[in-house]
Amino acid sequence: MRLRNVDPLTGITSLTRQQREAGQRFRDEFERSQREGLQPQSWSERVDSGRIGGGVPDRVLSAGWAYAHAAAALAHWEVAEVVRKICLQGQSVKAIAERSGEGRDVVVKLLKVGLDLLAVHYGMMGRKAG
Repeated sequence: MRLRNVDPLTGITSLTRQQREAGQRFRDEFERSQREGLQPQSWSERVDSGRIGGGVPDRVLSAGWAYAHAAAALAHWEVAEVVRKICLQGQSVKAIAERSGEGRDVVVKLLKVGLDLLAVHYGMMGRKAG
């Protein structure tokens, strides 16, 4: 897999500003959930965090929940797969289309549907589209 310097979300000119923002927020939540999950717990922090059956700090739980809820908003597996490949893995529409055998227009349509679902999830749909 080739590393790209260009964010695929900015390379797809037909996306609205709102769709790009939703994709970036999804990426940010994913990265935060990964980062928070890797941090060792402080020795001075109570293991149970005051919670029955606890042991996981609140910041880790909230980062993980935010990403999990956003991922659940993607609903359909084909939509979720395209959004993850483009937003989280940085794959290009061309590469996904070639591997899947679908046309680029189909991949872009799945991406747009997913980004619109994320925008609804994040409460961005009432805002003016770009």
